[in-house]
Amino acid sequence: MAVIVRKKVVINGKEIIMTPFLGEGKITKEEMEKARKLDEYLAHKMNLIFGEMRKEGLLNTGALRKWHGLGKKLSFIEDRSLVNPEDVNNGNIWSAIRQHCPLQLLPKGTQKTDVSATTGARREGKKYDHLHYCYKLGKYKWEDINWVGSWFNWITLIESPGLMRDSRVIPIMKEIVNSLGRTITKNEFRAFAKSLRKFFSTKEAYRDTISLSKSKIREIIIKSAKAVEII
Repeated sequence: MAVIVRKKVVINGKEIIMTPFLGEGKITKEEMEKARKLDEYLAHKMNLIFGEMRKEGLLNTGALRKWHGLGKKLSFIEDRSLVNPEDVNNGNIWSAIRQHCPLQLLPKGTQKTDVSATTGARREGKKYDHLHYCYKLGKYKWEDINWVGSWFNWITLIESPGLMRDSRVIPIMKEIVNSLGRTITKNEFRAFAKSLRKFFSTKEAYRDTISLSKSKIREIIIKSAKAVEII
């Protein structure tokens, strides 16, 4: 499986732009052709998305709302006739998309050249790229996730895989945060998530919570909220 990711190289003192196929193992002619079609699609699609978001007033909103809007529009990566699942799983798709993104659809500090866009972030072009975080955020309805409050809080949440694994956790966290009647601060959110990670663990003492009742899950989350004095 492969995607096209352009790069600039110097050959015999001259700069040229190459269009190598980024992938693993031997890349077949069929996969190359699919990568070319995806590249053409992305060149059009990302400009289309930019225009839609500008019309919808999403470009100048808060970060959480903006990136949620972008994430919803990145759902085209689920089209298996267009994108290979392997290129999503290994993060290559984000490098392919990034090179076609207008700067307004990328994080602050991104530098755009004639071949690519980069922030120098260590996760750029990886599975947990910024665009991956946007895509995951866009899987939720806005009314189901706006309680998170900020992009920082969303990153804290998504980087806690134990909390994301059990689908009952986020709705119960939402109920608790909404019951506060105020916006939760990033320090409070971080402490809340950290407290929960002790139970919803993916390291050392891995816990499978699927067998627990919803009331037990709620009890655990409320206990964690009280432990960090949120409620």
